Amino acid sequence: MNKIYYLTAATILSLLSFSTMAQTVTAVDSTIEGAEEKISTLAAKEGKSYEILGASFKNRVYMTAELTPVNKK
Repeated sequence: MNKIYYLTAATILSLLSFSTMAQTVTAVDSTIEGAEEKISTLAAKEGKSYEILGASFKNRVYMTAELTPVNKK
């Protein structure tokens, strides 16, 4: 019975830690500015900051960013 309890507790704690980690998002647009605006809007909706990880252009701009919680002091 203790093994089940510890396994359940470990699972819950690991899920809680994943929820506070960064989230990776992507955006597609015809311009770099448009793709960044989409990411910025999404980050603002979720109350997070963002850091652009990369972008590529193949007839459209594909941008990847990481959303992280805002540190409020």
